[in-house]
Amino acid sequence: MRWFARGGQYSDIHTIKLDGQTFLITGAAGGIGKETAIELAKRGARVILFARLTNLANAINDVKRFSPSPNKVIGYPLDLADLKSIKTCVEEFMKNENENTKIIALINNAGVMACPYTKTKDGFELQMGTNHFGHFYFTQLLLPRLHSSRIVNVSSAAHFMWPVPCDASHYEQMCNPNTYHPMSAYSLSKTANILFTRELQRRYSISHNIRAYSLHPGTVNTPLDRHLNLNHFMRKLIKPIRYIIFKTPLEGIQTILYCALSNKARPGEYHADCQPSPVSHKYAKDDKLAREWWDYSEKIINDKLKEI
Repeated sequence: MRWFARGGQYSDIHTIKLDGQTFLITGAAGGIGKETAIELAKRGARVILFARLTNLANAINDVKRFSPSPNKVIGYPLDLADLKSIKTCVEEFMKNENENTKIIALINNAGVMACPYTKTKDGFELQMGTNHFGHFYFTQLLLPRLHSSRIVNVSSAAHFMWPVPCDASHYEQMCNPNTYHPMSAYSLSKTANILFTRELQRRYSISHNIRAYSLHPGTVNTPLDRHLNLNHFMRKLIKPIRYIIFKTPLEGIQTILYCALSNKARPGEYHADCQPSPVSHKYAKDDKLAREWWDYSEKIINDKLKEI
């Protein structure tokens, strides 16, 4: 069973050299984000970590220990639940980084899951605000530096749990605290990641030579599910089971590495276990909906920026 839980493995990673190649990773302070940074750093990559300030320094030091060139591991503070923080972060990045630096991949990994009803600093529902709107704005600001880059959006198979159109109506319905359901909100944010990927590919594959990918990393044994409504007894009960049926962080990053590096990954598509995978409901592959959701995301973010 443990072998089955591992899922697909990106075997090419063991022979790849990444000396001097630059990768950007959000949510790099822990879990699969930090594990991805470590695996890239081991192979000589220049890895730029983005994470909340309180966790960033420790993450940078942890990743440096695995790099043959520790000075190639740097970081910038980023709070994806705060548009002002995102703007400040990208401004610092643009100021400090050589504009001719070739970015191999931006890995949009950060996320929150199944948290109680909460709003971001800008008034978005927290899960959609962090998992989608934050990454949408972050990516938009970085676009001038992403010519011929890959953009890897970490989604989830959980997008199947609320199979409804990802649109303004359902987002606003989800934001009602009286009917709010944490996993439905998470599901919709993961559908948003998939639609964002499809529309990124459509809009920028020619003008910027961008290749965008979305993926399900698998069910990974990390603290991401800490907000799930489980009592202490249940958590103690399932803890040993997690080690059997959940992926380790190293196993969970295989499809991230595949999408960031492999020529077999399909631009614009959703992946799981190191191969293209069908999405779980029709709304996650609706290109018209992807265009409309992009336009809505752009509008709602711009409206909030006017208030800052």
